[in-house]
Amino acid sequence: MKLKDKIAFVTGSTRGIGYQIARLFLQEGAKVVVCGSREETVQQAARQLEEELSLPEDKIYPIALNMKNKEEIRSRVKEVIAKWGRIDILVNNAGITSQKNLVDSTDEEFQEMFDVNFFGPVCLTREVVSYMKQYGGSIINTSSMVGVNGGRGQAAYATSKAAINGLTKSLAKELGEYKIRVNAVAPGVVGTEMVEEHVTAEMKQILIGMTPLKRMATPNDLAPIYLYLASDDSSFTTGTIIQVDGGLIM
Repeated sequence: MKLKDKIAFVTGSTRGIGYQIARLFLQEGAKVVVCGSREETVQQAARQLEEELSLPEDKIYPIALNMKNKEEIRSRVKEVIAKWGRIDILVNNAGITSQKNLVDSTDEEFQEMFDVNFFGPVCLTREVVSYMKQYGGSIINTSSMVGVNGGRGQAAYATSKAAINGLTKSLAKELGEYKIRVNAVAPGVVGTEMVEEHVTAEMKQILIGMTPLKRMATPNDLAPIYLYLASDDSSFTTGTIIQVDGGLIM
């Protein structure tokens, strides 16, 4: 098992990519904080994982977390430390998106995007790092192909993910001396509920046609990349943004 006895904190893990990350980490021996914005969905995801993997209850710690509430973030990190004593792996996966041209976007919509996609991860990372500096660890951020290359009608989302890329590289330089590695994963088009809600069927077909592998990714295509970055397999990898987009951007 690649993550035996490790403690992983995975935000946005009640569905989609985050759920499969949590599932794979559990299969590889980690204890996992399953985290989402609503208590109901967090508890449901935790129960589902326990049933699917036949796990004892002490392998999962479900928490609801508002990524815009700094005090709540601090409190929740302290809870996890009190329960399990450490956090070895932080996956900043929670996020929101939109499909809106700049001229139609308000300042409030931009602020909301950055509050959830950037400032929330900044606050959570700061709190976790204050403990992680003692023993090292791995921080993995979820970026996006549009964070690297931009996207039509996605100015707010793409810019928030570009900020995540800058944060990833800067923290890799800051935290390396503490044996903390910081990397990011930049997915392409993934078959998740978020994509279904925000990308039209016509646009999906266009993107699939532009992708050399001629399909969308599934969350299961992404989860092993996070496992690689969380495990000792990537012990000399930091400051890297891994594009997992089927060759769409190259």
